[in-house]
Amino acid sequence: MNMLIAEYDYDVDIAVQREEALQEGEAKGFSEGISEGSYQAKLETARILKQLGDSAQKIMQATGLTEAEIEQL
Repeated sequence: MNMLIAEYDYDVDIAVQREEALQEGEAKGFSEGISEGSYQAKLETARILKQLGDSAQKIMQATGLTEAEIEQL
């Protein structure tokens, strides 16, 4: 127990916590960025399919978007 207390360094502890928080934030931001990019790609695909005259049902199956999202295009 004395060894743990004697070797504890507050500055190192804070630095480690900040690094861990940064890594978690970057991972979360990266995954959200991918999700947003994926959604934008689905919208673009739906837009193209709609221009080609495909039905809303077919576009929904191809993209996974809702009918309301497709109608807004």
